[in-house]
Amino acid sequence: MAHIEHLKTLCPLSNRYVVDIGAGDGIFSKQLHAEGAVVTAVEIDAVKVARAQSGLPVDVDVILGTAENLPLETDTQDLACFFFSFHHVPIELQDAAFNEAHRVLRPTGRLHIVEPFPFGSMFDVVRFVEDETFVRTHSHELLNRLGEGGRFGLLSKNDYVLTREYPSFDSFLDKIVRPDPDRQAAFEHVATEMEEAFDQAIDDSDQRRVLHQPCAAYHFAVKP
Repeated sequence: MAHIEHLKTLCPLSNRYVVDIGAGDGIFSKQLHAEGAVVTAVEIDAVKVARAQSGLPVDVDVILGTAENLPLETDTQDLACFFFSFHHVPIELQDAAFNEAHRVLRPTGRLHIVEPFPFGSMFDVVRFVEDETFVRTHSHELLNRLGEGGRFGLLSKNDYVLTREYPSFDSFLDKIVRPDPDRQAAFEHVATEMEEAFDQAIDDSDQRRVLHQPCAAYHFAVKP
């Protein structure tokens, strides 16, 4: 299941003001825009902001900013989204990120956070160059408790699997490792082991070569 397809089952997107936090190169911002949303993409990395600005429709606002200090006015958004980005917010700033999401959302707004689990065939390969076991585990623990506080109420939590196709190990490196200087530097020390892990983890049972990433989507309503 794709992230946006699942989100569409939970709330309308057409003509809704949506902020995509940690938007990266803008892949999900583009999909939200295609569904008719009025999208603002917020990204901390200036290089990714430049890529998104050149690759997204002109009416998608792409802004340099952080989750804990969103460059948006109060009560202006219908939906705030984190797609595989919340665990990248430093742990000491995650509570501030929740406060900022609450601030920019309208009283009828929703907060939607999709986080990958620290397991699955994709994780088993990527961990050679970036092991996110701790941060992913922490983010799920935090999100499972978020609805117990005063800012948001949990409406739904759904587990599903994101599947990505990689015809070869080299294609995997092109998508996942080489664009990231830190991952590329780490890869030089684990190249053989990582390729062996890829060959063991890849699923080609349906005539496609894919890796699977289990994740959970948490969907919250704003509390007054």
